[in-house]
Amino acid sequence: MNPVELSERQSEILERSIEIIAEKGIQGFTTRELSRRIGISEPALYRHFDSKHAILVAILEQFAIWSSRVLQEIVQSDRSPENKLRAFFLQHTKRFLEYPATSGIFFAVEIFMDQRELIDTISRVMESAEGYVRSILDEGIESGIFRREVPMQHQAMTVLGTLRLLVTRWYLSKYQFDLAQEGAALAESIISLLSVAGNKR
Repeated sequence: MNPVELSERQSEILERSIEIIAEKGIQGFTTRELSRRIGISEPALYRHFDSKHAILVAILEQFAIWSSRVLQEIVQSDRSPENKLRAFFLQHTKRFLEYPATSGIFFAVEIFMDQRELIDTISRVMESAEGYVRSILDEGIESGIFRREVPMQHQAMTVLGTLRLLVTRWYLSKYQFDLAQEGAALAESIISLLSVAGNKR
């Protein structure tokens, strides 16, 4: 996952945790199974992370770091606004394909409603993504590509909500359809909906 400021053992713990979640789901993720796969005792595991909860937060934090870096690159690139939106969908669907268990953690919000730190991390990722998406949309509006009459908030919600619904459906289907292909098709549909007639490129 290219973690930032993590020890080699912590990185291994996150990788094995993702593997378990991908195989067994969030409910099947236990520190007992995790310690068994790594080959250390549960007390030794807690020397690296305080709890299972802390491991899940760390996985989400790594996603947040990755997402912010990728979105900043997209926004600052010389791509057209339409191609920036395409890149937004492409990069995120590729990431979920590489680490499918992340989709289960990120979008199963209801499971974590009583765990404030997890909810706060998820909210921070979504707020950051919305800021970058708004930048792309604003550029498209100012250049006359995207429709000005549709409120910015609604445009951003359309983009982010569509991605979330797509990934949630993919996760619930146990990854039974081509996420990248569906993501690319949805990106084109959103661009068509948001574009001023004749300006889609």
